[in-house]
Amino acid sequence: MAHNHEHENHSDCCGSGHCHCHGGEEEKNIKLDFTIIFICAAVFALSFIPALEPFALWICLAAALVSARETVKEGIEGLLKLRFDEATLMTIAVAAAFVIGEFREGAMVALLFSFGEELEDLAVERSKKNIAALADIRPDSANVVTESGTELRPAKDVALGTKILVKVGERVPLDCRVISESVMADASALTGESMPVNIPEGEILKAGCVVLASPALGETVSGYGDSAAARIIDMVENASEKKGATEKFITRFCGIYTPVVIGLAALVFLVPWIFGMLTASEAAHRALVFLVSSCPCALVLSVPLAYFAGIGSASRGGVIIKGSEYCERLAEVKNAVFDKTGTLTSGKLRVSEIKLHGEYGEDEVLRFAAAAEAFSDHPIAKCVTEEAEKRGITYPDADKVTEIAGEGVTVTAEGKAIVCGNRKLFEHVGIALPAESGPSLYVAANDVLIGSVYLEDTVREESKEVVSALHELGVEHAYMLTGDNERAAAKVAEECGLDGFFASLMPEDKVTRTEEIKASGTTVFVGDGINDAPVLAAADIGAAMGMGTDAAIESADIVLMKGGLSALPRAISTAKKVVKCVRQNVAFILAVKVVVLVLGALGYAPIWLAVFADVGTCLLALLWSLRLLRIKY
Repeated sequence: MAHNHEHENHSDCCGSGHCHCHGGEEEKNIKLDFTIIFICAAVFALSFIPALEPFALWICLAAALVSARETVKEGIEGLLKLRFDEATLMTIAVAAAFVIGEFREGAMVALLFSFGEELEDLAVERSKKNIAALADIRPDSANVVTESGTELRPAKDVALGTKILVKVGERVPLDCRVISESVMADASALTGESMPVNIPEGEILKAGCVVLASPALGETVSGYGDSAAARIIDMVENASEKKGATEKFITRFCGIYTPVVIGLAALVFLVPWIFGMLTASEAAHRALVFLVSSCPCALVLSVPLAYFAGIGSASRGGVIIKGSEYCERLAEVKNAVFDKTGTLTSGKLRVSEIKLHGEYGEDEVLRFAAAAEAFSDHPIAKCVTEEAEKRGITYPDADKVTEIAGEGVTVTAEGKAIVCGNRKLFEHVGIALPAESGPSLYVAANDVLIGSVYLEDTVREESKEVVSALHELGVEHAYMLTGDNERAAAKVAEECGLDGFFASLMPEDKVTRTEEIKASGTTVFVGDGINDAPVLAAADIGAAMGMGTDAAIESADIVLMKGGLSALPRAISTAKKVVKCVRQNVAFILAVKVVVLVLGALGYAPIWLAVFADVGTCLLALLWSLRLLRIKY
């Protein structure tokens, strides 16, 4: 029979650390255990038939030992090793019930306890199914290129530096460097972005992407267990290893609570019996009620289950929460801090303003700029030509093209010498510029400045809604940290509805600002770039967008895999529901136990009430926690 403690470290399940490989077998075991428990329950019911009364004790004993065989085994081992846990306490309580003649109650406690544990295991298995679904993003085999063609091999056996071929429609099995022409790929499984991405020759094509348009030839740069997809799976499967404050408290609490309760139960039996207040049978009955009702299994089972169910539901919705401690912190977030480029903005540039410096109009300035930039693949060049096309402007063909890396382009168009680039290029060619800040590029015709073109990043459509949703969830302040200039930052902050921003920051400045903001409450930082890694680690909670960079992913505590920025409010909402559920369970369980323990010690609690205080509260708490599996994303 499976038990809760077996789920504490999922990486022990198999050598690779991926539990999903045994998911089907585990589910079969749970179904078999349920079948055995139901058969035992049917056997137990026979003890109530009058004709079988002489055999009632043996019937109940058989039902109890078979249904709770693992618990009894662990309990006896615990007693021999002087290790007091819920299995030890349960074994003592069931044994005591049989000793004083309350064998039906003892069997009922064993059956219900076993049923509760299996119910918890079933819930964990359902959560693991949500998690294991992520494994579909990582193929198990790869097409290895050999001298005689291609050979299909297990991906885990492919060495670094091996050439692999990924056909159209196939997922990439291992991170590889593109050695063919540029590859068009669907990276939505990793980033959550539905738009295909272009991976140029020499860049890394990550495992989990689907190759589009034409086959991709790559050279592996990571092993099967080190790929981008493998890291995602590992992060979720190992999330339960990082316990939150509540889980750690429950673990410490039970370590002290169990031996104390056994000692108190002994006093409940000995004191009234020794002083002649009760007979041995009556005193033992009270001690039994005390023992049964005091079992902490409801706390031990329901608290980890609530976190596991919440993390499982979040992973199904594309949010990876790396542990229950981050669930607790997310629920308490007071400040949200965002990077700008690629987080609040899409990273796609647009022309925001064209300032005129001579006799030419906006369209003429843009026309000559597009004529010059048509020869470049730079993002700024593409932005300029797209803007011209959007406005219906036809730009002339140019010749005598000279492109200076990092500066700009000079061309000849319609008999005019056109210069289009940054301040450095204009200083290089000797054309004077006004003392203005902000333009991304300048345009000159025949050595005369005719216009300044301002470009800005495009704000994500969901950014404003996300900030508003965070405020509704109780986040008091939303800030932006960026290395961009004040003008661009102010515009994005206003458009997103932020409470404040800090511009022109270096990575170390972002860490300093985040530390200052943390002083006013729990702070989550959201970013995606390699320069965000230090501040992701410095924040109370680091949230990485999509797959971002390896450094950002490793530094983050949660990863927003799907839905982009809009996944953040959903993650916080889930965390709040999980923490609320845990607190409700703990309060309910402790309240019931305190009442029944007092009544039991005074002799006012029947055995059925003790069973309810133990197994009844456990089942109710487990069912209450199971609701978290149904969280919609």
